[in-house]
Amino acid sequence: MAFLSLLPSRNLLSHLFHSALTGGLLFLCLLINVTIIASPTQTPKTILITSTAETLPALPADDPAGPQEASYLQQPPKTKAVEGEDVVFPCFLKNDVDEVQAVEKVRWYMQSSEGRKNVLQANETVEDVFAGRVFLSGDLSEGDLSMTLRNISVKDRGLYFCAFMSTNSTILQGGGTKLSIRKWLGVIEESVGTIIGIVVAVVGVAVGLVALILTQFKDKLNCLQK
Repeated sequence: MAFLSLLPSRNLLSHLFHSALTGGLLFLCLLINVTIIASPTQTPKTILITSTAETLPALPADDPAGPQEASYLQQPPKTKAVEGEDVVFPCFLKNDVDEVQAVEKVRWYMQSSEGRKNVLQANETVEDVFAGRVFLSGDLSEGDLSMTLRNISVKDRGLYFCAFMSTNSTILQGGGTKLSIRKWLGVIEESVGTIIGIVVAVVGVAVGLVALILTQFKDKLNCLQK
């Protein structure tokens, strides 16, 4: 028993073990720090990346980027008039117009069941049927190539096309305007039909209002009698 009392206790052994472990870890950290400090510091290298693509030349100041809008003629799809009246066929050139030579470049023709007829060329009539009745009425300097046809008749029904010779010798053509013509008798019949329809509608509304008023009056009268 005396021998056993000389041996170190369990708590003492545990304390010694932790002290030794802590000292070893401190020594290892110190060794690593000394190694890092002693090693030479390397200067990071700068990497220059160059592109092999060629630089695109800048566009001139007076040259707009992208494709330019093409020229075209704009016409309404249809129009209508009464026999004996004058009718205007609108046509607009969506681009600059050389007003000095614009008249020489304007053409109008008509397509009907009887075939094609040349209506106007350089502001002059081509066929006798249109003589003295047709002329350019738009402002050519503003791109207005509109044409006026006077004293129209049923024979003037058809599809009217506007054409223009551009500066690069390209012929531009509109989509065409369909002319519908009504006789005076048809206009009168249409007006009479419209008037009759309006009168019938007004009478119907009046009858409905009277019926509603009578119904409400009858209900009030029944309430008073009770």
